[in-house]
Amino acid sequence: MPAMAIPHEELPEWIDSSTFRLPESSYFQQRVPKDLIVLHATASSTARSVYETWKNPAGGRVSTAYVVERDGRVYQMFPPDCWAYHLGMRVRNPGHYNDRRSIGIEIVNPGPLRSDPEGGDTLNWWPENFRRPWCRVSEEDAYVRREYRGFKYYAAYTPEQEEAVRRLVVWLCRRFSIPRVLPHVSERDVCDTDKFCRFRGIAAHHNFRPDKLDVGPAWNWESLLPVAAVRPRAA
Repeated sequence: MPAMAIPHEELPEWIDSSTFRLPESSYFQQRVPKDLIVLHATASSTARSVYETWKNPAGGRVSTAYVVERDGRVYQMFPPDCWAYHLGMRVRNPGHYNDRRSIGIEIVNPGPLRSDPEGGDTLNWWPENFRRPWCRVSEEDAYVRREYRGFKYYAAYTPEQEEAVRRLVVWLCRRFSIPRVLPHVSERDVCDTDKFCRFRGIAAHHNFRPDKLDVGPAWNWESLLPVAAVRPRAA
């Protein structure tokens, strides 16, 4: 049976469903059952910039139901029992099956960083061909150093975001009867469409596409515990 719509008054008070509410042309209003949560990173510095991009009908209904700001504020962009394109999968996604069955959560984060090409003491993010500073190399709490898919540095998520995502995941899993299950620790950073197209629980965009960097190695999966960390189940 399709999931029932969630009336506005049933939303927890910590979810803001009005500030960045997307027009109906930005998502599909069809209500569908959910068994998957997919974590994303915005490759931006604010929730507003994401909203301004998605609200344009020319965007082709690409969006997620939630965006989590750097300070932990949670914005609901559209009802979570509806759906939009957010995985961009060209294979193993008949009828956009994985987009329809999943609830996307975008976490505001610039993503991969590179050393300043001019030799400065900064790590830069992607605008102007990685010439926009994000943090200083000495600010070690602001980034994670780990080689992953062609980059050595990734911007850190904030403690406020970790707590907000954890609370949102717990609420969504309970509301939609989504299993509170993580991929096995050995599979959290890999792309394996054979497994993840059958997986039910909490996963990341990079699990579905080898060209994606989100949520990336900076995300602290342990922040979602207590959750049973098991391997994706075979069909």
